[in-house]
Amino acid sequence: MPKLTIDGREIEVAAGTTVIRAAQQLGIDIPHFCWHPDLSVDGNCRMCVVEIEKQAKLQISCNTAATEGLVVHTDTPRVRAARRSTLEFLLVNHPIDCPVCDQAGECYLQDQYQAYTLHDARTELEEKVHKRKLVDLGPILLDAERCVLCSRCLRFESEVVGTSTLMFANRGNRTEIATFQNRPITHSYAGNLADVCPVGALLSHDFRFKMRVWFLASTPSICPGCSTGCNVYVDQRDGEIYRLRPRRNPEVNKSWLCDPGRAQYKQIGSPERVAVARTRRGAEWSAVPLAAALDVLAAHIKGAGRALAILGTPQATNEDLRALSTLADTTGARLDFRVGDPELKVRELEDGILQRADKNPNTQGALDLGIARSGVDEIIAACRRGEVAVLLLQGPELLRLPAAGVFLEKVPFVAVMATHNEPALERAHLILPAAAWAEIDGTFTNYQRRVQRILRAVPAPGEARPRWDLVGELLRRLGAPLAATSARELFGEVVRAVPEYAGLDYRVLGESGRVAISVGANGHSPLPQV
Repeated sequence: MPKLTIDGREIEVAAGTTVIRAAQQLGIDIPHFCWHPDLSVDGNCRMCVVEIEKQAKLQISCNTAATEGLVVHTDTPRVRAARRSTLEFLLVNHPIDCPVCDQAGECYLQDQYQAYTLHDARTELEEKVHKRKLVDLGPILLDAERCVLCSRCLRFESEVVGTSTLMFANRGNRTEIATFQNRPITHSYAGNLADVCPVGALLSHDFRFKMRVWFLASTPSICPGCSTGCNVYVDQRDGEIYRLRPRRNPEVNKSWLCDPGRAQYKQIGSPERVAVARTRRGAEWSAVPLAAALDVLAAHIKGAGRALAILGTPQATNEDLRALSTLADTTGARLDFRVGDPELKVRELEDGILQRADKNPNTQGALDLGIARSGVDEIIAACRRGEVAVLLLQGPELLRLPAAGVFLEKVPFVAVMATHNEPALERAHLILPAAAWAEIDGTFTNYQRRVQRILRAVPAPGEARPRWDLVGELLRRLGAPLAATSARELFGEVVRAVPEYAGLDYRVLGESGRVAISVGANGHSPLPQV
């Protein structure tokens, strides 16, 4: 492993590491446009130049390998002069669109102009080269005048999606990016083009003109769209979510996020949210205080005895599922979480990039916690036989089955925890308002068995509560309260219930999560504390 010195600080790195990556490990930010950590090196912007001792010319740090004894300087007069010249060249024909550009606040040109140049234009009397503006490419809008030709978007299309949709057209100072015959971008990863663009040339139609980014607060979380568990930032202002952005995790999603995943934020602010508890008498629904609704449900559970069935949901967190299994253990109820009817499955195949066929974020967590006990088919059969007096659903999945209206006829009382109103809820007798994924703290376990944290970004509407909290209130009314009073404490019970999670806590998980260890014949070794 070679040792090199960057700005007077020595560091040892893995063989093949480039200077720009080595500098990042030291917390030194080398400015760049075309370099991206998850794309191949192109080296065309010349912004990341550094001075290396015993080398006459400045070198680009993105494509210079770290070697033994290398001495690098990232902020010398020569380096700053080269960067000023590069920026001046890029800005010669760049339009002054900053007041109306959505990239303002996240623009590499803005940031680096402030840091290195602040120069007056020497070509102010000459007409700038004009290119196409407001080119509609479907989910993406192209402004070719703003483009710095870094080729990030071309490399993303070629290397990640494998489509080569974008290309360079024309030559000289008329060069610009384009699609063949201006055709729209149709794949499910178009939003990443706006992410990789370092300036305002590629913008998201969905986010355009919605909010200035400096007003947004970002919370790290996990996309609930499928079992991949992509790392995201939830960007919100005053309790309203405006977008989801990919959060880099090289072990899960790198720097990418699919477009269906980006759209998950729209569910949070939906007007169809369940904000209050409701009870049904005949065909009439009436709103009731949450405490009163829980009292009614607790009374039915006490009266049901062993004739209680509970169905969890893989949309719930590990903490939610652990609380539910505690309720099942306390009452002796039937318990499972999977709805096996093939008609309910989303008919989407894995795409080999991020999207997986399992559209639930926590199927693996439910399996790890042993929620699959009685079998969904057996629970449905028991309902048909009239053996279930109370059916408690952690989510509405079972109610959506085409045959649900038939086998639920013999169940006297059906209660469901729901985040959104939908026609299927008409088959229940009691609806409890549940907080959605962006409104709670907790953990999901993805298909890799990586346990990852979700953090509360916005408050839940009305009386909506985390599912584990609703179950905790039920257990308190049943005389067997949860020992945990927070999601953090409840995760401790999750760890005790799943040997493979030994050594984990919220601090250990951090923002990248940890993969559950394998338990061997001689037991397990706790994960190291970091």
